[in-house]
Amino acid sequence: NGKWDALNEVDQLIIPKDLKDTFKAYPGAVKNFDAFPPSTKRGILEWIGNAKTPATRTKRLIETASLAAKNIRANQYIPKDKR
Repeated sequence: NGKWDALNEVDQLIIPKDLKDTFKAYPGAVKNFDAFPPSTKRGILEWIGNAKTPATRTKRLIETASLAAKNIRANQYIPKDKR
């Protein structure tokens, strides 16, 4: 059913096309995302990939790109004073 290979691209840190497209709307997002540690990128990519619905995936793509533009890592604990 493909689940065995589902995380291969995540492990290789391959950025999905829809995330690349979303980055375009947020200046600086790609540069900041690229500077995140590999473990952080892997966690974010897995989080996006595990979305159960297209709407959830879209929400996660936007959150990832918008936060990356501010040099903030998505799917991480962020203190309220840093948001």
